Amino acid sequence: MKLQRPGPASLIAVAACLAGCATPGSSVEVGSQASGSPYFNLSRPGVYKVQDGLQLAGRVCRRARTTLLSPPRVRLEHVAATGAVIEFAHAYIPAIYRHEDQACSGYSTRVGWQIADGETVRACFDRGRSCPAAARVKAVVAAPGGAR
Repeated sequence: MKLQRPGPASLIAVAACLAGCATPGSSVEVGSQASGSPYFNLSRPGVYKVQDGLQLAGRVCRRARTTLLSPPRVRLEHVAATGAVIEFAHAYIPAIYRHEDQACSGYSTRVGWQIADGETVRACFDRGRSCPAAARVKAVVAAPGGAR
């Protein structure tokens, strides 16, 4: 069986498809960050294009052997390149039951946000205030040969 090379019309159709916007259900390249707690790990939200906007989804996992109740909600923030919060939304976290050996639960919500270049999505457990800004990386020990 002989393979045929694609014609110019096929190549143009593929190029147009690749150049277009993300189709509903596909992931979108957006910077994201998350800050959990000493007792629960919070994953960075995945960002997916849906028909009405974006779907933001991630996971919350219990750390070690804590018996604390799981947090009820995640706060998701649309953050400008300057660091200012443009808008925010909440996502419900189904309870993580320790006695049933459940380690994780998922969160998800839809938003009508339009995210521009340089803007990010930030997640944290909802405590009634803005999420903390990303912590800067700090050296744990001084570099050898450094100034004293």
